[in-house]
Amino acid sequence: MKKKWMIVCFFAILLLPNLLGLAFGYQAESENTEKRELAGMPVLSWENLSGFPGQVEAYINDHAPFRSHFIDAYAAFNMEAFHSIDNKEVIVGKDKWLFYTGNESMIDTLGVCPFTEDQHKMILDRLLAVRDKYVEDKEDFIFYIAPNKEIVYRQFVPEYYDPLSDTSKAKELVKYIRENSDIKVVYPLEELVEASREQLVYYKTDTHWNNLGGFIGVQELIEAAGGETVDYRDMNIRSEEGSRGDLGDLGHTPMRYLEETEVTLEGYHDEVEVEMLENNDDGSGVIRARSGGAPDERRLTMVRDSFAIAMAPVLMRYFSETMFVEWQKLPEVDMGKEKGGLFVYEIVERNLGRMSMDLDELLKE
Repeated sequence: MKKKWMIVCFFAILLLPNLLGLAFGYQAESENTEKRELAGMPVLSWENLSGFPGQVEAYINDHAPFRSHFIDAYAAFNMEAFHSIDNKEVIVGKDKWLFYTGNESMIDTLGVCPFTEDQHKMILDRLLAVRDKYVEDKEDFIFYIAPNKEIVYRQFVPEYYDPLSDTSKAKELVKYIRENSDIKVVYPLEELVEASREQLVYYKTDTHWNNLGGFIGVQELIEAAGGETVDYRDMNIRSEEGSRGDLGDLGHTPMRYLEETEVTLEGYHDEVEVEMLENNDDGSGVIRARSGGAPDERRLTMVRDSFAIAMAPVLMRYFSETMFVEWQKLPEVDMGKEKGGLFVYEIVERNLGRMSMDLDELLKE
């Protein structure tokens, strides 16, 4: 009899969430906070006959009632008991800072594994070829590296990630390109570190720089392009409580264990009227704008990653025409053969290992 009750209790525990979901009409959460596409309901066919059971299991796991509540509860337990996040790509640093370990971010922080001489030469050769293809004047090409948050805010990274050297993959690459070519390279690490002593320039719970970090990054780009820059200290800077960023989402960490600040800048070329021509609404990976009364009459084309999201609104108010192409969409976007204006290839430091693939895509006929 006791064994029967144990079996009943076991199945009751397994079925209880679904029974409660049916009783209260509760289905999966309407908001997906996992930074991934949840599994859809599979369709049984001859083609997916062998994989169908696994697809059904994935769908049930992703859409079980109260799923996100259980995940959040587990994340809270980890923070309370171990002050950690159950995700190998997220590190809990000092003063409620979260840091990313993916894409060699921590290898960059340690200052190990720079590119080899051959890799430096290969990257430089491709950059020169891209410059020849997309600009008439070599002064109009800029290679832009957005610094890793883990290096800008190194003081909040746990001590066991103390650097083993003073160099990094990005520093060595920048040095090689400047010593062996006339390509313009922008790597605003020093400027961001200096500003970080007074202001937040990256999000505490996200991998990206905030609006202020993006603004400072844009000013360094404009200076390299021969334009007129604006000091961020001359801007009106507002700070307010922010929401959980992508690193917090990866660990499903409740905000009571974190803190976040949203920084807004006001007063940058407010007289400029920005007309959005394309806004990536259809997933094309392209954002385009035309700006009346912009200080710089040149056209700017940028191949970019997610760090350009904070840069784009500032660039749109400075250049008369702007076009931003997401790197993942390069195979699908017609970059055009018409030369003219500025061409910027932007990539975050932790993704430098991906450069050769991007550049090869840009060089395809």
